[in-house]
Amino acid sequence: MDIQDNGRALERFLGAIVEHLPAMVFVKDARDLRFIHFNRAGEELLGITRDRMIGKTDHDFFPAEQADFFVAKDREVLRRGTLEDIPEEPIETPRGTRWLHTRKIPILDDAGNPLYLLGISIDITERREAAEEERREAAGALARVEDQLRHSQRMEAIGRLAGGIAHDFNNLMTVVLGYADLSLKKIPPGDPLRPGIEEIRRAGARASDLTRQLLAFSRQQVLQPVVFDMREAIRGMEGIFRRVLGEDIAISTRIAGEPLWVRADQAQIEQVLMNLVVNARDAMPDGGTLTVEAGLSVPSTAPGQSPHVRLVVRDSGIGMDAVTRALAFEPFFSTKAKDKGTGLGLSTAFGIIRQSGGRISVESAPGQGAAFEIILPLAVPDDPAGRRSESVPGEFRGTETILLVEDEDSVRLLMRRFLERFGYRVLTASRPSEALALAGSERAGLHLLVTDVVMPGMNGLDLADRLHATLPALRVIYMSGYTDDRIVRRRVIEAGLPFLQKPVSEEALAALVRRVLDARA
Repeated sequence: MDIQDNGRALERFLGAIVEHLPAMVFVKDARDLRFIHFNRAGEELLGITRDRMIGKTDHDFFPAEQADFFVAKDREVLRRGTLEDIPEEPIETPRGTRWLHTRKIPILDDAGNPLYLLGISIDITERREAAEEERREAAGALARVEDQLRHSQRMEAIGRLAGGIAHDFNNLMTVVLGYADLSLKKIPPGDPLRPGIEEIRRAGARASDLTRQLLAFSRQQVLQPVVFDMREAIRGMEGIFRRVLGEDIAISTRIAGEPLWVRADQAQIEQVLMNLVVNARDAMPDGGTLTVEAGLSVPSTAPGQSPHVRLVVRDSGIGMDAVTRALAFEPFFSTKAKDKGTGLGLSTAFGIIRQSGGRISVESAPGQGAAFEIILPLAVPDDPAGRRSESVPGEFRGTETILLVEDEDSVRLLMRRFLERFGYRVLTASRPSEALALAGSERAGLHLLVTDVVMPGMNGLDLADRLHATLPALRVIYMSGYTDDRIVRRRVIEAGLPFLQKPVSEEALAALVRRVLDARA
């Protein structure tokens, strides 16, 4: 096959990806903003065929005011040469007004001049309406209770919303990131298509990071708790703290001599510390002192109560007034400039600490700095002799037969491609009943079940139980984009079962599949 044939094959491959994405994808010429590409999801959303769209502009299809808005955004993206995120924009369709979450990205030539405008839009109408309804119901209830209860209920309502969004969004990001990675493996450096795919990959990664932050805030992030010494975690991060703070802020640590054992996800606790340090740095624009204290705290209220680990991050910055202090842990609340933060740093810290069984509070006044206090239960250290050491093999290929059960078509297709690229024989099912039928005809050669946890009709754990009745040696890997308390956290994570959090990468899937298949029974 010559270079031209390879190029045509690659174009067909990328075209198929764009055509089957569950989001509207369009490309406009940078000069006059005429449509030059439009995918199937866009046709279905707008009720306009691509034959009518190609070569036309927004003014040919939309009301003048709306078309002017689209054109102004497009010109701004092309002028700045950077990604533009439009969380909500209305658009008129044959089904009425729909709300879209749109990202627009300029595609530049080698000289940095814009050639095209790439847009990706997700229909969030139902999600937005559900959110609005949920907010209205929450507002009516919260108005009848005192301030602290109102605050707690609002956090819980937004948390449920974040978890629901995460389920659908993580499925979508699995597909977007997965196909972007596959494309990048096929597109050589220097190819003019590569920068656009890399930008899609980066945008998808940022979207996944935001989803993880929302889950952490809402206390629905999947944590991997271990017992560790808080002293060692702080000492291990001192170098990072100093680089983040800069030369004009001094750092002081006051750490207890005795071990401070806590049971939590160490990476998430370190993220909390980093969020607090960054917050402190921003509160000291003219320099100052950051103090980190860690020690044991024994409650004085009643005899016999167990001690806790107390952590304090204190700054000498500008401080907060009463209103700011009361809103400090609210999601998306920020006193910083619009481009200086997401407003999720402290709310994320709040969610992680609460999910870890602790609490976080702040004391502050204008001109007197701020002190964030974290209280976590004191844990009993693990017995080192009882720990198992598992090595992950460097070679992930195999020939075993895997039953893949996933109710989202695009995710199932992508993960099948992942597994088949590593040599596995893959059977797929879109629902548990189909999986049971397939397993009945493959008893002798079925080695592993890879299943989504939350599915209509039957969850993944019940499916595994049904299969184990006739296939007791069958290994299982669970995956989910939604961290349902009862199913995922209690029956999977706390039980120590093999688990993948969506979005799932090819490498993470292949590594865990090989590790589970190679593990001793």
